[in-house]
Amino acid sequence: MGTATPRWPAGHRAALCVSIDVDGAYGEANYRSPDDIYWLSQALYDPTGTARLLDLLADAGTPATFCWVARAAEDEPDLVRRAVAEGHELALHSWDHRHYAPMGKDGQRQDMERSLATLSRIGGVTPVGHKTPGWRYDADTLAVAQELGLVWVMDEPRGDLPTLLRPDPARGPLVNLPPSRWFDDYTYQVDHMLTPQATFETWREDLEVLRAEGRAMFLTLHPFVSGRPGPSRAIARLLDHAVDMGDVWIARADQIARWWLERDV
Repeated sequence: MGTATPRWPAGHRAALCVSIDVDGAYGEANYRSPDDIYWLSQALYDPTGTARLLDLLADAGTPATFCWVARAAEDEPDLVRRAVAEGHELALHSWDHRHYAPMGKDGQRQDMERSLATLSRIGGVTPVGHKTPGWRYDADTLAVAQELGLVWVMDEPRGDLPTLLRPDPARGPLVNLPPSRWFDDYTYQVDHMLTPQATFETWREDLEVLRAEGRAMFLTLHPFVSGRPGPSRAIARLLDHAVDMGDVWIARADQIARWWLERDV
């Protein structure tokens, strides 16, 4: 396996993006019954897990993209500011983690605009990317993101490379950065309780194949999952492995999206 032409900057053979969905108490609250205190309480670990992941990224010297639910950002503004100060990207992940598809276009626009204003105020930077909660998006989601002038979305699992989306051909394209259930910590540490070593080994095999093919890997982590002590070792080992490879571009989502635009537009 190999790639005929280099796709990534500075001679890198593949790209790796670590995206971290900071849902706070709101993600599980939208999927669990109000009396399911066991699961609802697990999400309260988010601030501790976020701080641990920030420490881990600092140790590895690698950037990440934090997709922050705006209400969770209001709950922990110091963590938002720390992430930005340490060079990480701040991206939209809705106001309170409700699914977008049932909202309609006007509801989605209001939610994105409110989230954008809140994160910009707290973080001091203007987000340029969006990931829909639960990936429950529709055509209106893409249209609103494009109308708001965002650069990237991370919703459609279209292969292993970014793709350009043009809901309105008269506007500039959106870069879709493809997520995957197989690159989501929830799959391995919640739906199926694997050891951190097994999770790392699965992701390592994915990354090695993608490196050989010149493609990209977009991870989705959650602080109350991957930010726990044992599970955090899976991402720490993967980052160490990627750094040791020497030719994997570990970059923020906005950096990858802008590179793709410069290369393909």
